[in-house]
Amino acid sequence: MSIELQLFFIIASVITFLFVIKKIQKNGYDIADAIIWILWAVLLLVISIFPQIPTWFSKKLGFMSSANFIFCMFIFFLYIMLFNQNAQISKLRETQKELIQKLSIREYKSRKEE
Repeated sequence: MSIELQLFFIIASVITFLFVIKKIQKNGYDIADAIIWILWAVLLLVISIFPQIPTWFSKKLGFMSSANFIFCMFIFFLYIMLFNQNAQISKLRETQKELIQKLSIREYKSRKEE
């Protein structure tokens, strides 16, 4: 990897890390989600500084190139995030359903009392 490309990736990783930190501070994300994004930004920085790491892993795992390994890693990370968000959405739907049922019962009781 050329020095210019490595420098570009390092700068992009640092900007990503700072962007994540700024968004976490500004929007007050849940700590579990924040930790995942911070770890991801740090991992990108480590891979940018030490490009030998993905090359070594790609050779050991049988990937044709380190770019394929990195794409696979990104896709795996996105699947984890998608699963996590689907679990949260499911939980929110269940909570919404319970709240609607409680509100409906309360309204029914108040109408019945009138």
